[in-house]
Amino acid sequence: MKTRCVLLEAAAMIGLTLLAGGEVGAAPPAAPTFQELMDPAMFPDPQRGMKVEGVTQPDAETIEVRTTGAIFRLDLSGGSVTGHQRLGHQRPLAVLRTGTPWRGVQVTHSGPGFARLTVRRPALTIRINGDSLLMLQAHRPLRVAVDRRIIAAWHGSFDANHLLADEWGAFGVYCSDRHLPDDFDPYADTIATYPLPRDRVLWLAVCPPKPYDWERSFRDNVVWHWSNVEGYPPDSHLQSWQKLGNIVLLQSEVMLWKDWNLDFVPREGEAEFARVRQTLHDLGMRFIVYTSPFYFLKGTDLEPAAMNSFENFTGFPPGKGTGENMGLFMEAITRVMERYKPDGLYFDGQYMDDPAALYALARATRQLLGEDGILEWHSTWALGPLPCYLPQADAYVDFILRGEGQGGRYADEDYLRYFVSGYNIHNSIGVLCNNGPEVPTAEQARRLLSVNGRYHTIAGWMHNPEVMRVLNEEYKPRLNPRLRREVDRGCNQRQARIREKAAMVQADLARLSEPPQWGEPVLSLDFDQMPAAEQVVSTANPDPFTLADGVLRVRGHGHTYAYLKLPVGRRIEGMVVRLRQGTDEGMSWGAGVMVRNASGRGIRIGVRSDGQLQTDILGEQRTGSHHGTKEPGQWIWLRVRWGKYGGVVEQSNDGQAYTPAWRFTGSELLLGEVADLLVGKVPYNGQPQDHVQPGLVGECEIDMVRLYGPS
Repeated sequence: MKTRCVLLEAAAMIGLTLLAGGEVGAAPPAAPTFQELMDPAMFPDPQRGMKVEGVTQPDAETIEVRTTGAIFRLDLSGGSVTGHQRLGHQRPLAVLRTGTPWRGVQVTHSGPGFARLTVRRPALTIRINGDSLLMLQAHRPLRVAVDRRIIAAWHGSFDANHLLADEWGAFGVYCSDRHLPDDFDPYADTIATYPLPRDRVLWLAVCPPKPYDWERSFRDNVVWHWSNVEGYPPDSHLQSWQKLGNIVLLQSEVMLWKDWNLDFVPREGEAEFARVRQTLHDLGMRFIVYTSPFYFLKGTDLEPAAMNSFENFTGFPPGKGTGENMGLFMEAITRVMERYKPDGLYFDGQYMDDPAALYALARATRQLLGEDGILEWHSTWALGPLPCYLPQADAYVDFILRGEGQGGRYADEDYLRYFVSGYNIHNSIGVLCNNGPEVPTAEQARRLLSVNGRYHTIAGWMHNPEVMRVLNEEYKPRLNPRLRREVDRGCNQRQARIREKAAMVQADLARLSEPPQWGEPVLSLDFDQMPAAEQVVSTANPDPFTLADGVLRVRGHGHTYAYLKLPVGRRIEGMVVRLRQGTDEGMSWGAGVMVRNASGRGIRIGVRSDGQLQTDILGEQRTGSHHGTKEPGQWIWLRVRWGKYGGVVEQSNDGQAYTPAWRFTGSELLLGEVADLLVGKVPYNGQPQDHVQPGLVGECEIDMVRLYGPS
């Protein structure tokens, strides 16, 4: 692949070269791709104490690469590499297999930052970084199988990217083609098989990549300030926070910066910024300031959506999760660090659509901040819309903040343990983001500490005596070496139950492979008459609903909304619908049905004008062809079911024989009470929003809807 090295102004300042295609100035320099990260010039030096400790060849058919967190053992005759965990528990975690011997192997680089090997047959290159991330690039089509050596107590996926963890460690596999079919099954011996086309890249991440810094987790406590009125607190407020913590987070994005979506210029002027900095430093405190790669829109097609005021506020603009303008963002935060001199940065959202961009962002920012600079990621949606992440990116970060708006999951031990805490996985300090109504309680504090999670102290909590009592009596006194023993004891106890837990998960998933054993539906719509429902309709679609022969007919522009909204207030575990696309030209606005919980998250199933099915599961969109006819005039039955550990979407042409279309995880979010049911031209996100191009007028039909409670 032909690329051109574009040296950015920011890159010159921090010694970073970003690779970007095209001519200089033609487009904002994008984040490096999977393929470009193979280049020896990319991030050649070790960071955060994670390094390659040695490359050895015990015999003619074995090469070993030892990093801070792993041993990668290459079996040349077997055509495989095994990733072994080193920290905490020394054991094999996963194996990559190509199925043929590796011949003509040459070690081209061996240093503290990375090791690199080339293989003549099959044609491939392997790079292993000091953070225990192995990158394999296939220069010819290559089939790579991934075998597990541990039982997954938890797993998260984002298309063809997967993270599997138990109490002691974890491994992840990440593919440059995230839509590549891999037949993922976390409980099979071979969890995935990747048919890699030429020059595609597959990563194997061995975790944890670094030790956990217990002393720092006891010592450092962040005081979190946000306001839609004042971004520069007066000295009296700053002084009062000294008793709350030793690091201050100034988050107030709109009030802190002018044009916060496009640049970071102090809203109140450089002198006022300097006043805050001086006061905090005089108090012996450090501080970090808001920036956001996700909401930084300069140089993107979303730039016109940038906002700069809370006047007539209707919500933050959409963001960019691809890193397409990473070079411009790095320029902007380099100016922040050099000109205004905070002690570090807080990132509100990262590049959640691309593991390579996410990894490059972490390493480039760490290079900018140096080893002592503070970096925090607000990362509730870390990689994709469901709980999945890249530990080798998180390892360069000091604090990982997760859980915003997810109060319903705070009682879920797995969510707190594996997604929020990240102990024995990325081993940065995992913090629960409870900036909503779910303030700390004694029970919540005990639960969070038991899985080695932490709190920030929101500045406003100092005026809430009960919250301060919990922090001062139930939380802070436990931040001492005894907690380490308690946490590890809990890890070992849960580890002993993992096999039993995996059997329960597999039994639940097996149940979804059999026909449902449902009783009578808890809610039925047959459309013999118009249901008592709120009509949520775009102004583009006057009078869209009619009934005929027990069928709801919806007439409207293809890319606009027109749906019925009915309250449910019951727990359900599945639904069945019968519908057809007809002449409607909607795709993500096609005929569909959605159930949602009180937080607005749920599952939508429907059809599209391009002849495909579409499901939107907790924010993750999947599309695929009908099994059988693709005629828009053909009726189709769609069925979705879920249990505690997973779910399945199925389709049928006759309402009797169903074929699986998708399986999904994250179903625990659907286990609570369903708030409402949406029926009609329901947008992909369930919100009353039209596309900017409304499309032509057409009609779709829905014949029936059935909701079923737990069997």
